[in-house]
Amino acid sequence: MGNIKSDSDDILKRLFEPKPTKIVETLDELFINRLESLDIPKTTALNIMGMSVRTLEGILSGEQKMLDYTQLIKLSNFLGTDLEQIATLYLQKVNEVHNVGNDINRTNEMVEFINEKFNLAELKKVGLIKSLTDYNDIVKSICNYFGLKNIFEYSEPDINVAFSSGKRAKRNCSVKNWVYLAEQSCIELRNPNVYSRDKLIDYFPQIRWQSMDVENGLVNVIKQLYQLGITVVFIPSFPSLHIRGATFEINDKPCIALTDYVGFYPTLWFALVHELYHVLFDWDEIQLSNYHISQEGQKSLDSESQNEIEADNFAREYLFSKEKTKEAGAFINNHEFIKQYAISNNVDPSFAYVFYAFDAPSSDKYAWGRAKKLNPNIEKLKSKLEHNFLDDFTFGDHIKKVRNKIYN
Repeated sequence: MGNIKSDSDDILKRLFEPKPTKIVETLDELFINRLESLDIPKTTALNIMGMSVRTLEGILSGEQKMLDYTQLIKLSNFLGTDLEQIATLYLQKVNEVHNVGNDINRTNEMVEFINEKFNLAELKKVGLIKSLTDYNDIVKSICNYFGLKNIFEYSEPDINVAFSSGKRAKRNCSVKNWVYLAEQSCIELRNPNVYSRDKLIDYFPQIRWQSMDVENGLVNVIKQLYQLGITVVFIPSFPSLHIRGATFEINDKPCIALTDYVGFYPTLWFALVHELYHVLFDWDEIQLSNYHISQEGQKSLDSESQNEIEADNFAREYLFSKEKTKEAGAFINNHEFIKQYAISNNVDPSFAYVFYAFDAPSSDKYAWGRAKKLNPNIEKLKSKLEHNFLDDFTFGDHIKKVRNKIYN
């Protein structure tokens, strides 16, 4: 008997319960119907709700994405319709007009792309970005510095970097970011001069003595190499990188990228001469492999070749040989002697201190401290060459500046 009563109650409920409708009126239709039922004009309705025409039309059309929730309460009261229904209809219209679902998917894709291609912790550490979570600001900062119209324009250079997962993978990102900046800089500088190996050989004796001019010597050598068809750019380093320099090919011409890896002035010259060795003796190989990257503590990022050892030896012998370092080392605390000895060998005195420290790290515990103390300030030099992470101007602005002053 109980089951019969229960069944009858269910039947009665289904008979009298409204069937769910599939066609739902829009907010705009609800509003028009309400005006007709009250027989009032739109302006009267606006006065009743205390709402502007722009706000009402933005709600009804879904164009207004940012909204004070109290406006929906006013519209709900005027229409005599449940607030939850009004809110649902409004959000449906916004999604329909602005395709919010696709926007969310695109945002997720952008965040994933950025996290995969850039080491945000390092970008924040060097001051390029201010936040690790404000992706709008992150995109703006990266695009400005890297010269991108949108973040998806960034493409990793095709280099074979022997790093694995985890922290090293992030380091891999920074290597590729650095190489990308170097490559794009050389592309935009558009060197019109023809590279001649013979002319580079003839020019080589003019390089070393210019190191005695700390502020302008390297800049002048870069200008002169540009005239020989060799583009040399200076790219700021990331904290995790141990890169000294790189040599690569753009438009069948040699390009060299340098960086201030350890802060020592002689290291910049050592890296330059090291890379010029590769231009002289390994150019055919570089044209085939696209990139050669020299890293401190390793012979290269791709291999530990004999070429790297020979390039190091060449740079050392050319700038300040081990024999000269040994001679200077006997008087390393006699600064006037070191100064005169360095000048007579056409280098800045810091070369003697740095190479001495490199050769005798265990026999003289003060060697590196002395080298650091007597290292010249290179900030003015760097300001002429590099696009500092903290600079406000864009990649394009930097290229125009250095093109006018150096690469012409």
